[in-house]
Amino acid sequence: MGSDKAFLDWNGRPLYVTQLEKLHSIATPGRLLLSARRGQAFPDYLTDVTLVWDTSDDLGPIGALRDCLKRLTPDENLLFLAVDLPRMSESFLDRLRHLANETGSGIVPKVENRWEPLAAIYPHAILPLVDDQIERGELSLQRLCDRAEAEGWIAACPVPANEIANFANVNTREEFDLIQQGQFDHPTLLNRFSLEKGFVETHDRLAAEEPLEIRVEEKSVAVVMRTPGHDDELAAGFLLTEGVIRSSADLFEIRRCRDIAEPHLSGNVIAVQLAPNHEADLEKLTRHVFTSSSCGVCGKATIESVFQDFPAVGSNLQVSPETLLSLPVRLGDAQKTFQKTGGLHASALFDREGTLTLLREDVGRHNALDKVIGRSLLDDR
Repeated sequence: MGSDKAFLDWNGRPLYVTQLEKLHSIATPGRLLLSARRGQAFPDYLTDVTLVWDTSDDLGPIGALRDCLKRLTPDENLLFLAVDLPRMSESFLDRLRHLANETGSGIVPKVENRWEPLAAIYPHAILPLVDDQIERGELSLQRLCDRAEAEGWIAACPVPANEIANFANVNTREEFDLIQQGQFDHPTLLNRFSLEKGFVETHDRLAAEEPLEIRVEEKSVAVVMRTPGHDDELAAGFLLTEGVIRSSADLFEIRRCRDIAEPHLSGNVIAVQLAPNHEADLEKLTRHVFTSSSCGVCGKATIESVFQDFPAVGSNLQVSPETLLSLPVRLGDAQKTFQKTGGLHASALFDREGTLTLLREDVGRHNALDKVIGRSLLDDR
């Protein structure tokens, strides 16, 4: 993915924190084990969490399962949740826990004929099966679950169609971007007025809009109204288009602020540290400290600031008129959240042939553009 899945931002938290919080909410009393590879930079101040370092490389989930099972006593069960499943709900995990208590066996979800072993309850008793499969070089959790069921150690939990989304798996940057689209839109009860029917109560899906404060070197430089998600990209793109930075080399770190006094701001503050050798005059930022979602130009402090001296882009790229004229339709077809809410702008990157390579949606057109620019900047493309 270009970055460790465990540390990708999900709703203002690293993915691993999101998953730990789900487990903590339903597994009390209990112990929290965090499977980790050597070299992963987990903070050393995690409370009530035991880091379980992989004892072997390249074993995948079955290796993590083995190492965690070895930490249990013979009468304990392991509630296993992979970081790859950001949409897994606490209620589903809690149901697995109750089923395990009722049946006295492990519980593994199953969709039709396929196990979903990355969110399941495993008893300590299956450890010999796990060891045997690893020794044989059989690393498939599907095979493990087949054997464990045959020996009576686990039972299947059928997954209804309306809960299959819990198992949306993230393995690539593209999958992570796709799964984030629309995660903040929500159904709302509205009173809609028409001349023919008057006021009619109806449900509709609304795109989310929340403020994001951008801090640079501990100084607040902007508050933008945006659709939550891809906030690191928004910050990077904003700073590039405002001339604070010129390349990704000017950035040292972009992180989510969690240590803020007001709980309602949690997840809505981004802190940027510039590279030690990069100096920036933050007083020359040309947008007001607060910008609405209406228009990027609307946030400019002066008319003169709109006409900045941007360096020319040196390129011999030529695109056919037919390809250019086809792009709006291709963009519209890819706007999944807009299709549900009807309230979002979009910016996108296409290659020479008109193939979509990157898309971002936002309530603010300039935010959508900044996100595309920021993603490209962070990927050095």
